[in-house]
Amino acid sequence: MKIRVNKISAITVATTLAWATASPAMAQPTPTPQQLMEMIQAQQSQLDALKTALQKAETKAMAASVKAEQAKEASSKGSSIPGLPRGLTIGGVAELEITDAESFAEASSSDITLATVELFVDAQLHDYLGTHVQFIYEDDGTETIGLDEANFTLGNTNEFPLYLMGGKWPMPFGGSFDTAMNSNPLTTNLGEVKEAAVLLGLVKDGAILEGYFFNGDTQKIGEGDQIDQFGISAGYGGDLSGAEYNIGIGYINNIADADAVTDGLTNSARLADGYVAGFEAHGDVTFKGIALRGAYMTALDDFASGNLAFNGQSAEPSAWVTEAAYTMDIMGKETTFAGTAQGTSEALALGLPELRVGGAVTVGIVDHFSVTGEYLRDEDYATAEGGTGRAGHTATLKLAAEF
Repeated sequence: MKIRVNKISAITVATTLAWATASPAMAQPTPTPQQLMEMIQAQQSQLDALKTALQKAETKAMAASVKAEQAKEASSKGSSIPGLPRGLTIGGVAELEITDAESFAEASSSDITLATVELFVDAQLHDYLGTHVQFIYEDDGTETIGLDEANFTLGNTNEFPLYLMGGKWPMPFGGSFDTAMNSNPLTTNLGEVKEAAVLLGLVKDGAILEGYFFNGDTQKIGEGDQIDQFGISAGYGGDLSGAEYNIGIGYINNIADADAVTDGLTNSARLADGYVAGFEAHGDVTFKGIALRGAYMTALDDFASGNLAFNGQSAEPSAWVTEAAYTMDIMGKETTFAGTAQGTSEALALGLPELRVGGAVTVGIVDHFSVTGEYLRDEDYATAEGGTGRAGHTATLKLAAEF
């Protein structure tokens, strides 16, 4: 705000002169020209002091405004704390689960667990460089916190379609495994591959193409530890008459390196017949709060029976999943209802059920806090195939706080 000091001075001087020449009724003597000049000079000194004070106040106000604008700009980019990278985002989730279950062996159990705690730190260090680091704690009996993911992305797909990723994170085999259920789908249990890898991607007009390579935990018998595992995925997403959709396919030259498959292998994860490739396809569509999802994943060949068997023969595991969900407001709370049907084939050795059906309801209680109730009924493989032929269930109540 600029101060019009000259106008104030003129008004003050005029006021002084009017007072000095006021009616004799004021009973004040008329000042001499010398006294009047001294009065004007005194008044001007006061105005000069006021002008200086106002200028100082204006300077401080401008400085405060600049700082506020800088803080606002820094906040829009991320951290406003000096010394920390811009675009800094810190977040995570803490999940408490109350479960009641009955296994295929008809053994009942119930428990309260701090099922998952995740903490991630993302930073946009440059317009063309972002980083992601994620730590996780899971109630698996070890009571340890581990580095779950750590990677960087070099590129800016808003400006240029190519990008490069490096680090450790789930490979794009099977899509993003989106689900409105509490439990992971069986396709995730079968095929999630989380390795240190290098990925090159291309995004253009809703289409995405990614290729990656890594050195997995499994190796061929008689060969050394080499970077000889790779995969490729392609997808497309868009909007059609108000419906959002995504479709994709993926190929990996060694599905044995999926975490669940590696754990189910025998003979120290050495593959007698070489690598076994895998294929997956997935898709989803969302329209007016309704979401439909589906996925299929399979090994493209048999494993050696000494590595992974089913009913005494070489196994060729596969999994499929279908899901429907509907999101609506109930009494001002976002509520999602979901139902699923899933299944596997020749995956008994991996500890997966042959059939799974279930439902879940998630309610957002307040911002960043939700409650999910889920019920799953699993059916085991038949006794003739090495299973129990029985069914089991798991009921879960999850309290989740995101930050």
